[in-house]
Amino acid sequence: MFKNKASLEIDHWYLVFVICCATILSYMDRGIIYVLVPDLRHSLSLSEVEVSIIQGFSFSVSFALSGLLIGTLVDRLDRRMIIVAGIACWSLMTVFCGLAQTFWQLFAARAGVGIGEACLLPAAYSMVSDKFSAARRGVPMAIVTTATTIGGTSAPLIAGGILKLLKQGEMSSLPLLGEMETWRVAFFVAASPSLLVILLILTVREPRLSKHHETSDAGSSYFRFLAKRWQIFLPLYFGFSCIFMLANASAVWAPTAMIRVYGFKASDAGMAVGAAMAPGGVLGTLLGGFLGDWLARRNSGSGRLSAWFGGTVPALLAAILFVVPGSPWLFLLGLFLAQLVSGALTSLSYPALYDVVPPQFRGRAIAVYMLLGNIFGLGFGTTAVALLTERLFHDDNMVNVSMAWVTAVSAVASPLLIMIQLRGYGAMRERVAQSSQ
Repeated sequence: MFKNKASLEIDHWYLVFVICCATILSYMDRGIIYVLVPDLRHSLSLSEVEVSIIQGFSFSVSFALSGLLIGTLVDRLDRRMIIVAGIACWSLMTVFCGLAQTFWQLFAARAGVGIGEACLLPAAYSMVSDKFSAARRGVPMAIVTTATTIGGTSAPLIAGGILKLLKQGEMSSLPLLGEMETWRVAFFVAASPSLLVILLILTVREPRLSKHHETSDAGSSYFRFLAKRWQIFLPLYFGFSCIFMLANASAVWAPTAMIRVYGFKASDAGMAVGAAMAPGGVLGTLLGGFLGDWLARRNSGSGRLSAWFGGTVPALLAAILFVVPGSPWLFLLGLFLAQLVSGALTSLSYPALYDVVPPQFRGRAIAVYMLLGNIFGLGFGTTAVALLTERLFHDDNMVNVSMAWVTAVSAVASPLLIMIQLRGYGAMRERVAQSSQ
């Protein structure tokens, strides 16, 4: 009996480990481009807004729209194979990013990365949810969210290391491909671990779907479910999306700010930004997981959402640190704080959403979250910084001020949206908990 229980526990945590490996690769491949902005802009003759579109909307719109279909498939098909197909797709498209010669070729490749990566999180969180009980799923979900931070923060570190190793701006010689610019090589390196991760995914056993998945009406609509409860889910989804905006407005443009405002080389900027983001993001996501499970057990009403109102002050402090003149170290401290807050609240958001969504809808629930989070968080949040810099301030060197404004607005809007629906959320959480027993 004890051996069987121990064996099951190992199986559960092995799944979390493999999902984390896939997630790190995913976020590394999507984030490698952020450090390469100066080289991309010069090589392909891109404008500030075109760069923001490549970083944000080209990825986020395809990610979000394809996620709706994938969320439906996750609730019905083998989730391992969905993840395998996604890894193959985004890795190939990352290679194509390195081969792009025009804005539209790069746009299409980034859109392909988004389609591939849309396969991962709905399937991953659904699998973890079926392995762990409601009272325990916060920590494993937080660990998976920590992997997103590790992947996202390793991307600038790796890109910076490649640029430094290969001497930024010089040409590199590759077998079969010949002479290539260094920024193109960075994309190839980011995609290279994909085959190993696919093999790891194939060693995982598909978790057995809960009885609620199996007995649910296959024709039931998550959108009808949402429409009847829009007063809860509309502010909830948009409140969560504001955290995406806070995270991405600071992370995506931080390397560029270090280069323009503080005079860092791209290689040094990537490594400095990664070193600031990594501890903040990892600490935040792990803290969010443990804190969320504690709040879920302690508070029968708002549960994990009780933590939401503690993030505004450190996020506003981060916005202030972004604009302190002449100090890159205070800027990096602000980046640490922004990632700490966004990491904690993001890791809380996934199990908090699952607490009010019946099991048969969980793949689609995450897909809708990804749609809104990426369109408004990554897409709009990233482009908002570019628009403020280019159209309001008319000065590329004001990018840090634009980051501060978007960070501050997101930090205030998120808890206000969460507050609007708090009572309805508590009632819905109780109803879902009773129906799942």
